[in-house]
Amino acid sequence: MDEDSHEVTRAGTEISLTATEFELLRYLMRNPKRVLSKAQILDRVWNYDFGGQANVVELYISYLRKKIDAGRTPMIHTMRGVGYVLKPAE
Repeated sequence: MDEDSHEVTRAGTEISLTATEFELLRYLMRNPKRVLSKAQILDRVWNYDFGGQANVVELYISYLRKKIDAGRTPMIHTMRGVGYVLKPAE
């Protein structure tokens, strides 16, 4: 991830992300192997009391998975009842 140019690659392949997807991935990458709750993600990525869809975090995690993990070893994991964690692909 290049934070200055907002470019993301995995295994040499460039991945196009929206601004919100990029912020979500950046937050996950700054906290590797740390379980982040939906509330933590909502507060950090959306940065205010979000009045939109209740499932916005799940929705954007799904978008990221489709782009980041597509056809590869998953890096974004759900910790049921707790939150999400980014783990390096093995």
